[in-house]
Amino acid sequence: MTAGTYSSTISGERPEEAAHLELDLDGMHTASDEWHVSWDVNPPRPGDAEYDAYIAATPAEIARLDAEAARLEAVEPMWADVQDPRDEPGFVPMSPAQEAELIASHQRAGRGWRTLADIDDSPPAELLLGWLEDGPNAFIAAPGVGKGTTGCYLVVEAQKAGLRPMIYDAERRPKEWSRRVSGLGGDRSGVVYLSPEDLPTKLRGLPLWDVAPALGAVAAEAGADLLLIDSILPAVGVGEERLRSDAQAPFLYVQALDALGIPSLSFGHPPKGQPEGEPFGSFAWVAAMRMTWSGTKAEGDGHRIRWKVRKRNERGHIPGVLLVVEYGLDGRPCSVVREDDEESTREWLLYALKDGSAHGVSELADEMADMVEDHVTADARDRMKERLNKALRRMAADGSVEKVGTTGRNVKWRLRWSA
Repeated sequence: MTAGTYSSTISGERPEEAAHLELDLDGMHTASDEWHVSWDVNPPRPGDAEYDAYIAATPAEIARLDAEAARLEAVEPMWADVQDPRDEPGFVPMSPAQEAELIASHQRAGRGWRTLADIDDSPPAELLLGWLEDGPNAFIAAPGVGKGTTGCYLVVEAQKAGLRPMIYDAERRPKEWSRRVSGLGGDRSGVVYLSPEDLPTKLRGLPLWDVAPALGAVAAEAGADLLLIDSILPAVGVGEERLRSDAQAPFLYVQALDALGIPSLSFGHPPKGQPEGEPFGSFAWVAAMRMTWSGTKAEGDGHRIRWKVRKRNERGHIPGVLLVVEYGLDGRPCSVVREDDEESTREWLLYALKDGSAHGVSELADEMADMVEDHVTADARDRMKERLNKALRRMAADGSVEKVGTTGRNVKWRLRWSA
């Protein structure tokens, strides 16, 4: 046993009998050694039963006290720089196993390595606004689909949630943002706006990873807690070819946004003629983001935008989203209605099959494609068929539709109550 002062909590038959024993060992190891015993309560005197009991402590009891002292010596430094939760009302002590792991974790922290047990395994928080991870997010869609309208809709939704959004408009279109946010009922005085011209001269024309610290300073000063970047290509400023060929660019971009410590969403576009292709022709832009949404025009009358998740972290299935945009007489969007895209696909199928006849998936996809204003590529048509197939299988499971035919192309679908 090592010389020094050792402490232990000695419990009696009842909790209120617990007392704190402090032993000043001073290197004494023999039976003739005198132990100095002090208590946090009324100190016992020689001749008292408690005093005599501890003077006559067995080697096993001494070993137990020694182990308790070592445990306290390991635990106490952990509370040196923080409020000790043991002083808080209602504190529930850790189990021996939890305490042992805490001690081990504290010791490993000084070695530069850890185990998965040191890492929080709680489930991820709810998506911000039902869309965003707490980090860099990307919204990818071809020109004309509705990225800007979606961005303005999210600005207004952020304000409703008590957030202060900030826009970095690398495309330099301030009036578009102002008119759309105003049309949707947003408070423009509560939206921080920044374009490259507002940056210090030495930062203009530099890629976002060099500009990000300045954006962070503005966000901190203005109290912004959500950053929108319109869009990736001009914000990076290195040309679309490098965005495609330089696998490092997306990770430099995301690392810079991560360092800001607030959620962000960046708009980008797929290659020309590939409305659902990889951003700038490189999957690295999808992989680098915490979450990536892909947008396309949806079938039906008016301005309808379909958004579906391309990449998600730590999450299961996330339903697609359908935004239905209405415009006022002044040409500004005046309302945006968000719908579950899977539910809208179900409703479309119920309508398409209402005549009671059986239809194949290819036939249904052709009909859906005819309702989209723009030319639908073969790839987009295949994705339509995939979406319809999934919806039909779910509807078959709940008894709404049934198969007619055997397998492959001969399979057709009809409403079950039409049989």
